[in-house]
Amino acid sequence: AILATLGYLITPVFSPKKALHAAHMIQFDLIVTCTTSLPGDRRSLVGELSRCSPDAVILLLVDSERDHFNGNADGVSAILPKPFVAEHIAAIVERRPGHSGIPLP
Repeated sequence: AILATLGYLITPVFSPKKALHAAHMIQFDLIVTCTTSLPGDRRSLVGELSRCSPDAVILLLVDSERDHFNGNADGVSAILPKPFVAEHIAAIVERRPGHSGIPLP
């Protein structure tokens, strides 16, 4: 809800493949994800999302600071360990001018 109040159009998706599909259709400014991989695919989800939206900030949400996030954070702009609150995301979002949406795999 806080991201909507900041003027973002939110595009929620609940799987990596759906996130990639949305990214092929829309140029995003901000992408929030909890995974860096595409199950059953050798490509990096973050790499593919970066190709589709090269100017997007990509936030990776992880269970803890020690989380290995599949060993690959290339292309990730920021890593937010749990517990996090909306204000943590908002602090990063507020630094970005111009908004178009957020896929949430």
